[in-house]
Amino acid sequence: MNRFQRFFNIKPRKVAISLGGGALLGAAHIGVLEVFEKEGIHPEIVTGTSIGAIIGAAYAAGQSVEHMTRIIRSINWANLVKLSFPPSLGIFQTDPMDDFIRENIFSLDFSELSHPFAAVACDILTGEKVVLRSGPVAEAIRASAAFPGIFAPINFDGKLLVDGGVVDNLPSEVARDMGADYIIAVDLAPRAAVHHPPQNLAELLFGVINLMHLRSSQPDPRSIDCLIRPDVAEFNAWAFNDMDEIIARGRVAANQVILKLKADLHV
Repeated sequence: MNRFQRFFNIKPRKVAISLGGGALLGAAHIGVLEVFEKEGIHPEIVTGTSIGAIIGAAYAAGQSVEHMTRIIRSINWANLVKLSFPPSLGIFQTDPMDDFIRENIFSLDFSELSHPFAAVACDILTGEKVVLRSGPVAEAIRASAAFPGIFAPINFDGKLLVDGGVVDNLPSEVARDMGADYIIAVDLAPRAAVHHPPQNLAELLFGVINLMHLRSSQPDPRSIDCLIRPDVAEFNAWAFNDMDEIIARGRVAANQVILKLKADLHV
């Protein structure tokens, strides 16, 4: 929302929501969307990175919050990944994730979505941010969530793609480029790095992920009109047993900004 709109109290024409990466902490996005649905706030443009791309694509496809909640409660490692054998460019292959997405969420092309949507990935060969807006949606969001070293990269349109959190974990500026004039951003990244030494390989890998997300979740503040930060730092981003509480934290964070949103959007 620019200064001209604020000064003359003009309603934004296109509202966008940008959903950040954060592994299973992304369940908080569902809580945010639940509050929006209840309060009559309906973003027209959606962008997302990693888990934000998965939830964002479901929203852009017209899936209900109730359906998203059922799906995220049903996921586990077995229906998302399988060990790479023989060893490849990642510990796990994400072929099961592709099947899970197509069977439980959608099997659509970007052109078939209800809302304009973009998923962000990184081309590991060039280090460039890749904004995915065409082709099969399931393949794009697999690429956006392919954390290097843990999940194998995805070959997509001649590029070798990995997790978009490497370069842009909160793609609000992408939404602005897509024509939005009011950006709501949901940030799951930790507010500070963890300084205690890792005790095992898993802690080392997850520490790298947290640091990566921290560094790539700092877009130009001018590209965000309403920033939502669910309080999820205490939860394990790679465990499945806290989904309901994480969703609840998303609701709390959304309710904290709902008066501002309703005033800004004239709802």
